[in-house]
Amino acid sequence: MSGSSSGPAYGGVNGRSALVIGGSKGIGRAITLALAESGARVTALAREAGPLRELEAVAHAHRLAIETARGDASKALTVRRALTLAAAGARGPDILVIAPGDYWEGPTRQLTVERWEALARSNVSIPLLAMQEALPGMRRQRYGRILVFGVAGGDVPKPAGHAHAYRAAKLALLTLAKTFAHEEARHGITVNTILPGVIRSGRPTSREALLLERIPAGRFGSAREVARAALFLVAEESGYITGAALPVSGGFLI
Repeated sequence: MSGSSSGPAYGGVNGRSALVIGGSKGIGRAITLALAESGARVTALAREAGPLRELEAVAHAHRLAIETARGDASKALTVRRALTLAAAGARGPDILVIAPGDYWEGPTRQLTVERWEALARSNVSIPLLAMQEALPGMRRQRYGRILVFGVAGGDVPKPAGHAHAYRAAKLALLTLAKTFAHEEARHGITVNTILPGVIRSGRPTSREALLLERIPAGRFGSAREVARAALFLVAEESGYITGAALPVSGGFLI
């Protein structure tokens, strides 16, 4: 049975429209490409021109339906314009993926109010703004898939060493995501969270190499592995999964 009460049931993400905030680098880029390769029409919003140009070149070379938009996702007007571009006059966007999230670690004595506010803005305020801007349109069409990102082991509060502020922000985001999931389920909208572990594409630093001993899988993850999990959670057929927090971590911190 389709998870949507109106509009065509394409299956998977084929034919759907998507906005990926932070879609030009890292996990966001991998998800942008995976969505487009699976038949979605994708708009990638990001701040930096260079990575967006590189993404455009890849899309052109592989004939993928990817549009790009440059702007600051902490601004409501930027997000509204990107949502409009992603919808392109049609119903939608059907899918919203919010990938950015700045990282900082250090001893608590170095955690200034300014650093905390920057982390909270990047990891909590931007997703909150984007969800609030996208939800009215999703409610009207009675269909939506929203995906945000926490951190492995970040689904319960606990001491977090030098990454305390980052993990606190991600826990706040997870609480918001579950709340939105509860409120929006009756509108055919799902809100889920992926909890990535250590995701790397290059050679690990000496400090990162020590982490391998704590990862049961014995290796770091790839952005494409996270993208595969994302495709599952935003698929048409995943409409009965909401409020979930899915670790993609090789067993790290479970």
